Amino acid sequence: MKNNANLEHVISKIGDLPAMPEAVGEVLRLTDDPQVGMVRVSEAIQQDPALTAKILKVSNSPYYGMKQYVGTLKLALVILGVREVRNIVLGVSVFDALHNDRTETLLTGQFWTHSFTVAGLAKQLGLRLHLGLQGEDFISGLLHDIGKMVMCRQLGGQYETVFRASGGSSDALCAAERDAFGFNHAEAGAALALYWNLPETLADSLWLHHAQADADLSEARDPKLASLIRVANRAAHDGITTGAEYSCSACGEESAWKFLDPQGTMPGIEQRSEFLSQFGEVFSVSTPMH
Repeated sequence: MKNNANLEHVISKIGDLPAMPEAVGEVLRLTDDPQVGMVRVSEAIQQDPALTAKILKVSNSPYYGMKQYVGTLKLALVILGVREVRNIVLGVSVFDALHNDRTETLLTGQFWTHSFTVAGLAKQLGLRLHLGLQGEDFISGLLHDIGKMVMCRQLGGQYETVFRASGGSSDALCAAERDAFGFNHAEAGAALALYWNLPETLADSLWLHHAQADADLSEARDPKLASLIRVANRAAHDGITTGAEYSCSACGEESAWKFLDPQGTMPGIEQRSEFLSQFGEVFSVSTPMH
């Protein structure tokens, strides 16, 4: 990430952020060791029964796309692997850490449904595009809008006014946030990731999920992941999972498609639209966070 100084400035303007949840810190520490055994990871997670339950709920959600039911944490670790489970732990814990009465009031079910839809799309697109990701696609999609939670939590009524006036989504909100606060929710999410020392690939995907004049996908540690989240976010806003006719602004994200389709097999809107239409199945509106 090339704009650390700017993100540190964002942190200074937002104020005191919550500490990283203990469970996340412990799981990240353990799984940084490539030789760590599943038993140790399982024991660390199971210290928090609520976290364990949410991991299983996410694993079995239609968004995640598992072909068999995962009934225990041990089975989740066997089927998904340590790295995938680590990512789910990260996602669940970040949401829990940022959740409070303000976020509950402002960010309704639509926020959660959109977050999980982007996560599910990112996972399926990543598989079909053979990007070789191991859960980074799902978790980056799931957390792409956490900057909204950060700003809502830290800025209270000021942010609520801006959020509601803009309609609460997409480019209009980014512009309104910039006008009001000097930064947007994409930068706020990346700032939180920087503050918690989360993986830089994740931080970059949060930072770049909207096109910005002063930031380019090539600046990401993993441009393919950042491009994937941008396209998945656009596709979700386009409505490709509703089963109805959809717009295709995602198809026009040229800078992203250069990384997702480097061979140029889908050079135009028509080919990309046909490709994305394969993912038009309706995701369940029930989200594992509630």
